Amino acid sequence: MDERGKNGLINRVITSKPFRIIRNVVAIVVTLSLLAYLIYYVNPKTFAETIIQIDSWILLVALLISVLMILIKVIRWQYILRKLDININFWKTLQLTFIGSFGASVTPAKIGDVLRAFYLSKWTDAKESSSVFSVILDRVMDLISIGVFSIIALPFYFVGLESIIKWGIAGGLAIVAIVVFFMFNKGIIKKIILLLVRLRRKKSIEGEENEPKAIKYVEDYYSHLSCFNLQDYSVLSFLSFSFWILLGTQVSLLVFSLSTTAMSLQNTLTIIGIMAIAAIVSLLPISLSGIGIRDFTITFLIYYSLLIQSEYAFSASIIQTVFNMLIPALVGGIFVLILRRNKK
Repeated sequence: MDERGKNGLINRVITSKPFRIIRNVVAIVVTLSLLAYLIYYVNPKTFAETIIQIDSWILLVALLISVLMILIKVIRWQYILRKLDININFWKTLQLTFIGSFGASVTPAKIGDVLRAFYLSKWTDAKESSSVFSVILDRVMDLISIGVFSIIALPFYFVGLESIIKWGIAGGLAIVAIVVFFMFNKGIIKKIILLLVRLRRKKSIEGEENEPKAIKYVEDYYSHLSCFNLQDYSVLSFLSFSFWILLGTQVSLLVFSLSTTAMSLQNTLTIIGIMAIAAIVSLLPISLSGIGIRDFTITFLIYYSLLIQSEYAFSASIIQTVFNMLIPALVGGIFVLILRRNKK
C-alpha cells in the first residue's frame, strides 16, 4: 500500500462512526473518572464546604474576568477576520465564539472549535478555506502564548527543583518552535486541513473530493499568511498574553482568597505557569476538552509548588472550568439549537 493509500485508510478510520463513538466514550470515562478521583481525594464533604464558603464578591469578580477573556477572544478573532477582508459584526463574532466553545467542550483536544469556521462560511461570503485559516491562526497564537508563559513562570513554580528548570524551559521553547514549524510546513498543514475537511464532510470518505479541496485550502492558507506582518503578530500576541494574564489572575484570586495566601506577583506568575502547563497537558485527546486532566494537573501542581491544600486548588479549578468553558459551551449549544431549528 502506497503512502496515499495508508493516509486514506487512517483518515477513514479516524472519521468512521465506530471510531468516533469509541473516542467519545473513552473521553467521557476519563473525564468522569478523574473528576470522581479528585472529589474523593479531597473528600466530597470538604469539597462542598469549600465551594460554599467562597465569598460571593470574589465569584462576581471571577465571572467578570471570564467576560473580559471572552471579549479578548472575540477581538482577537475579529482582528484576524478583518485582515482577511471578512466582514462580520461583533455580535455575530461573539455568537460564533460561543459556538466554538460548544464544539470544543464536546470533543477531545478541543478539535470541535473548528465548528465556528464552518458557521462563519455560512453566515458570510467568506470562503471556507479562509474561515478555517482564521481559526487555525487564532489557535496558533494561543499555543504560542502558552509556550511563552510556561517558560517565563518555570523558575517560580519549580522552586527547589532548579535541576529540571532547564528541561522545562527547553520544553517551552520546543512548543513554540513546533507550533511555528507546523504553521509554515506545507506537508503538515495539508494533512491537518485534509483531516478537518474529512471531519466536516463525512460522506466523501474515499477522499476523491476531499484531496483536491485540501490542496486548494493549503494554497489559500499560504496566501492568507501573506496578509499578516510583524505588527499584526505583535497585536495578536498582546491580546493572547492578556488573555492568559487574566486567566492566571482569575485562578489566583480564587485560590488565594480560599487559602488566605498572599496574592503576590510571584505567586500569580506561578499560577499562570501552572495554567499554561495544564493547557498543554489538556491537549492530550483522551478527555472531553481536557476537563479532568487539566483539573488534576492544576490541583497537584498548586499543592506541590505553593503548598496550598488540594481542596482549595481543586475548587478554584472547577469554578474556572465552569465560568470559562461550561457556561460558554452551554450558550453556544443554545445558539446551535436555534440555528438548526431555523434551518428546519
